[in-house]
Amino acid sequence: MNQSEQKQVMINNLTAKIKERANFLERAKIHKKDGITFIDAHLPSYNFNAVTLPETGHPLPRHTFEEIIDHYNNKKYPINVWCWEQQTDVITLFKETGLHDYGTDYSGMIANLQNFQPTIPDTNKDFHFEKATSTEQFIIFGGILSSLYKGTNEEKQINIYFEKLAQSALLDNDHFQHIIGYYQDRPVAIGSIFFTDKIAGLYDIVILKSERGKGWERN
Repeated sequence: MNQSEQKQVMINNLTAKIKERANFLERAKIHKKDGITFIDAHLPSYNFNAVTLPETGHPLPRHTFEEIIDHYNNKKYPINVWCWEQQTDVITLFKETGLHDYGTDYSGMIANLQNFQPTIPDTNKDFHFEKATSTEQFIIFGGILSSLYKGTNEEKQINIYFEKLAQSALLDNDHFQHIIGYYQDRPVAIGSIFFTDKIAGLYDIVILKSERGKGWERN
């Protein structure tokens, strides 16, 4: 698999993941136009109003992108657009239509696990993982994720989002798993796994600020 194919696999998994979350929200809308997927989560949150672009050489029509931006502007909704730093033409178009760089780079990593032989580290009997399967656990998951945005509207909207999800059929969804790490029965970390075909995408990796540096990432 060459680099372009790897990127496409990652974009496809990400797009499927954000669509899956939207599917379980009553008023969320999934749109696709000219190869661009964009989600209106019906919440003023840039974490969930997401736009993904194809990795392939699919052209990005300016008028289509402007229509998408206008859709969110008319609702006064913040958005985030996922692209690669090499897509300089796309980034230029973003800036020309008034979008701003978030200021944080995210690294996309991919590994072929076909012949992977995992090494199980020494386990900490005080630390364990659980798949979120209850309303309470989904709210806990949202609370840890929202802690990244303490004191902002984004914190509030993330909590609202997960309170809505907690009432949905996503609780019983095996190919979208929300994992909580517990230390001495206290929730201290989260992560989610989204499966598409033979691909497992890892997302939402968060450790509570008060618990960082204690080695949980090695458990």
